[in-house]
Amino acid sequence: MSTQRWDDDRLDRLADRIESIASIAESNARVIQALANVAAEAREERQQLFQRMDQQQANIDRQQAEIVGLRTETVRMLDILLNQRNQGDNPTA
Repeated sequence: MSTQRWDDDRLDRLADRIESIASIAESNARVIQALANVAAEAREERQQLFQRMDQQQANIDRQQAEIVGLRTETVRMLDILLNQRNQGDNPTA
């Protein structure tokens, strides 16, 4: 390994490189912070979507229960009507 003299020109170049590296590091830190902010926003939006999905599923479940109830009621009314018609057709029964 050779030893070189550190003259003013060489020290200036080294200082310029250090400043450049520091600038790049600051820029990288800003980008990392921006990415972290975007990731946090994405997590929040995803959480809101999951909540909406849960609400929609609850609505679907409620509507399906109502449909089952309506179907049961329709079958009951149909049975009543058919029994009334059968009694009218066959009064001895």
